[in-house]
Amino acid sequence: MKWQVTIDNEVQTIDLPDGSTASDLVAHLELHPDSLLVVTDEEKMVPIPLVSKLPEKPIRIILVASGG
Repeated sequence: MKWQVTIDNEVQTIDLPDGSTASDLVAHLELHPDSLLVVTDEEKMVPIPLVSKLPEKPIRIILVASGG
């Protein structure tokens, strides 16, 4: 299945198997799961837990930074 994924306003089309999780998407993009949020890319963004199947909606990955 193909998903439209936006990272920092760059839109990509990602092809992953049906039933893929947010964690599968993060691994495919070679990103560190502790440094981002995966949400639906809609007017009201809804968080997608890493263990959840990706919804059939556009996805946005928000890169975050934290420190002490």
